[in-house]
Amino acid sequence: MRVLVTGASGFVGRYVLEELQQHGHTVIPMLEPGIATQGYENAQVADLRDPESLAAAVQSSKPDGCIHLAGCAFVPLSWSDPRLVFEINMVGAINVLEAFRHHQPDARYVFVSSAEVYGRKPLEGIIDENTPLTASNPYAAAKIAADLTTLLYAGKYGMHTMTVRPQNHIGPGQADAFVVPSFAKQLAAIARGRTEPLMRVGNLESKRHFVDVRDVARAYRLLLEKGSAGEAYNVAADSSTTIQEVLDLLCDQLGIRPEIFVDPERFRPADESLALSAGKIRKQVGWSPQIPLEKTLEDILESYRTRP
Repeated sequence: MRVLVTGASGFVGRYVLEELQQHGHTVIPMLEPGIATQGYENAQVADLRDPESLAAAVQSSKPDGCIHLAGCAFVPLSWSDPRLVFEINMVGAINVLEAFRHHQPDARYVFVSSAEVYGRKPLEGIIDENTPLTASNPYAAAKIAADLTTLLYAGKYGMHTMTVRPQNHIGPGQADAFVVPSFAKQLAAIARGRTEPLMRVGNLESKRHFVDVRDVARAYRLLLEKGSAGEAYNVAADSSTTIQEVLDLLCDQLGIRPEIFVDPERFRPADESLALSAGKIRKQVGWSPQIPLEKTLEDILESYRTRP
């Protein structure tokens, strides 16, 4: 299958490209204007906010499938610049859908949504794909609109569109603004004697359901190959982990115990990511998380150890 991958140069995009290539697919990376195309075969350049550039990319590459990853993934940005996040995450997603509707309507299409579409307040019972969607921030509101619109295109136009709602995913290469790479970066510097043995942290009592980015990429590939049109799928971890447990595991792997400083600028009230059911994706395409958290953290640390 010839697969167009938007956001190909991003954290998840790089793993998705590798996953697809390893399973015999031809990848067509779509990059934003200004990103160098060297090292990317078959690369297309388009702006999510420019329907004409998207249409040209789809027309020229003629993909059989699409994994639409591109977007603003940093939730706080949706409060500081909600217009930008809506333009990229909602309008941009519709622009990609329209490009495929007009030029490759038979392509298999996976839109990467977010577990944020279920909100952040504790919910009773199993949180599956039929749970009503609700927004706790503008990022989630934009994702909900794009998610539901993607599913509507399956019914209205007969397109093979699907959405996937992943939980927090981590792995080597994630931006330092996120908690796990922030910890790993600080600890690696301490272990190498480059900084004082002091860790700056936020609230360590919060809980997250972390999934390895490589497991997430595998889920996207399997959905592209086997997922059903008009369906949404959760990609979820089996259990939650406190941020304190993550920090302890990282410290154990490095054999250090630095002093902990709770930084008021990083501190937020303790919360827990929702426990989602991944039963549907397990049953329909045979996906389940395979990489244990300890291995993920080890690989993240190794990526900082090998940096100059």
